[in-house]
Order: sequence, then structure tokens, then C-alpha cells
Amino acid sequence: MKEGLRILMPTIYFPPRVGGIESHVYSLAKQLVTNGHKVTVITTKTEKSSPWRELVDGIEVYRTFSFGKHFAGWILSSVFAAGPILANARHFDLIHCHTFAFALGGTIASSLLGKPLIVTVHSSHFLRLASRKVMRSGLKIVLTKATILLSTSKEIDRVVSDLLPDAETYPIVNGIDTDRFRPSEPLLKTKPGEFVILCPRRLVEKNGVEFLIRALPLVKADSGLRLYVAGDGPLAGYLRNLAGEMGVSERVVFLGSVENDKMPALYSSANLVVIPSLIEATSIAALEAMACERVVAASRVGGLPEIIDDNVGLLFQPGSPEAIAEVIEDAMRSPKLKEMGIMARKRVEANWSIARVADLHEDLYKRCLEVSTHA
Repeated sequence: MKEGLRILMPTIYFPPRVGGIESHVYSLAKQLVTNGHKVTVITTKTEKSSPWRELVDGIEVYRTFSFGKHFAGWILSSVFAAGPILANARHFDLIHCHTFAFALGGTIASSLLGKPLIVTVHSSHFLRLASRKVMRSGLKIVLTKATILLSTSKEIDRVVSDLLPDAETYPIVNGIDTDRFRPSEPLLKTKPGEFVILCPRRLVEKNGVEFLIRALPLVKADSGLRLYVAGDGPLAGYLRNLAGEMGVSERVVFLGSVENDKMPALYSSANLVVIPSLIEATSIAALEAMACERVVAASRVGGLPEIIDDNVGLLFQPGSPEAIAEVIEDAMRSPKLKEMGIMARKRVEANWSIARVADLHEDLYKRCLEVSTHA
């Protein structure tokens, strides 16, 4: 596109909050600004230290009230943000909402102002809600006005297409800033002979960290094995207690929430990155680790098999400590981890670099404007 677009980008979460959606939206918005577009983000104020309004790497950021990180909170946050989204939308060429939970304001603005609307469905939470008959009508209401619907995995795209058979849908895996996420000086000071596993997951049930901890005593070749868990959440206390019960407390280090700018160095500290999710869209953490030339062992669920195969990583049955222990043993014995890690980065660069993903979005923005013009 020769002439820059004005893009309004509502998203329920944005940095400095740490997470996959936050990382993707920031990277995409930053790349679009680099490409000559104007991007304004409307999001929630999840951190007390965040200003209500700021300029971040050329991105205008406006924050509204957050009502909590749960379903009722999402709804209230979405309703409260609808006014600011509508008030600002008239000054933009199109609206690109991230997450179904924050699409209400975009839907209203599209209906009243005739603005083209794109919604990206990110989360595995959508899969759970779409499986409930009582929730399907609500999801249709917030998504039905979208000119184009994007999904972060083929699995989510199939569910979106089933929910709205007449919608124009496209699956696009989230992009990674491969200039930032690359091999770097390790953050962790490890001992010679240690085999370091990193699990970058929020400590919630769906992310399956419990099964990784239960797998550790089952690993036969466990000499020097150490697990670092990067993330926080409601299960933190339970998982610490579980590590004690399983007799592996001395081998498990809980790092808590780690700032995003430290993650490349943290990934670079690991021999193996494990994503033990029970349900998943496409894990940003897995892609970030791959961009840092790290082998990822992941559950065979959702969009993970779309990015990982035995050339660049390892897949296992979700919820199975035995299966996790087996892939850890395979990784510890493998002479090909370095070679696989190099191939993993090449795969990310070829398919999911933020520059390439931004180009795909620009093509879809053009398509969205064309559809709206002829509607």
C-alpha cells in the first residue's frame, strides 16, 4: 500500500501486561507504523503504573478501565470501552479488533458509521465458549458485523466458519519480531552439565503445568535436570506444593512473571522449552522460543502441530506425565538439538516474522476496504 492507512486497533490487553496477545498486537502495530500507517490502540488499564494515554514506538495508546481478568470482567471492560471506540472510529479508515471479547465497540462503530471491521479471534477461550449452545448467540452478535474474521489457528478458523458460515475468514498465525527474539546471552547462570527446561506459561489449569511437574520424577536420565517456570497465576501456590509432594522442589524454580524484554535471554538459557497446554490456539511463546533457536516440546493440541513437527521440535499427548517424561528423555539424548533449533528459527523467519505477517494484514486491509466499498 503506497498511502498509509489510519487503523483503530481495540484490544483487551496490551503491554506492559505480559502475554501472547499483548506481544502480538504490539509487534503488529509497531510494524504497521514502520510501514507508514497510523495506528491507535484502545485497550484496558491492567497495570496501575500505566498511563491513561501514551505514545509507544509511534503507536498512540489510549487506556480505559479494566474490570478484571475473567469472563465477567471481559464483558464489562468491552462494554465500557465501546464508547471511546465509537468516539474515535470516525477518524479512521478501518477498525481491527483483537479478541472476540473486545469486539463489541468495533461492531457498534461499524454498524453506526459504516466503518470496515476486522476481528481477530485469538484465544482458546473462544473454542470453549463456542462449544456451549448458550454462548453461541452472544458470539454471533459481536462477530457478525465483521467484514473479515481472522483466526490464529486453523482449528479456530474452522469453529468460526461453523459459527458464521457466510463469513469471510482467514487463519493467520501470530507474528514474531525476529529481530528482537533471537539467540542472545543467556539470562540464567546455570551449572556445567545441567539440562535446563523452560516452561513459559501462565499458571492456570488450561496450560497444563501440573503435568510437566508430575513428569519430572518419571524422567530416568534426570541427572542435572532443572525446570524453570516463567509465569504467574492462581495455581502458583498449588504448583509449588505439588513440586514438594513429588519430591522435585530442588529442581523446580518458579520465576514468576518475567518482563517481555528479558524473554529472549531467558529462552536462550534453556536446552528445551516445554508447552504442556491442554488447550491452545497458536502459542506465541512457542514461536518466540523457536525464533531464539530453541527446540520446543509441546502438546499435540490446537494450533501447536501447525508450527511444530519432528524436524524442529517434539509433540506429546496432552495431560500425560508419562508422555512428557518420554520427550524430555528423547531431548536429553538427542545430538540434534542445536541443528533443530537452527531449523526452527529459519521456519519462523520464513513463515511468521512480524514483517511477513504485517504484509498479510495489509493485503487483508485492502480487501476489507474493497468489500466495504462495494457493499
